[in-house]
Amino acid sequence: MIRLLIVLAVIVLILIILRSRAKSTSIGNPKLYRNLILIVIVAGLLFFLATSGKFLIPQFLNLIKVGLPFLTKLIGI
Repeated sequence: MIRLLIVLAVIVLILIILRSRAKSTSIGNPKLYRNLILIVIVAGLLFFLATSGKFLIPQFLNLIKVGLPFLTKLIGI
């Protein structure tokens, strides 16, 4: 996971450098690089959530299971 994080950071850094060069010269489209940077970041976050989902999703479900009785008592149902 750490390696993937490093690779994603390097890719984003390269795209930021390319975007700054595209701003200084009128060759490339800086909006394209901004969209690519956002896509890489979102894809990386989704990948981390998907791979750690076996840890995160059961914890969220457990919190809901524990908190639901307190919520119903609070509401008065």
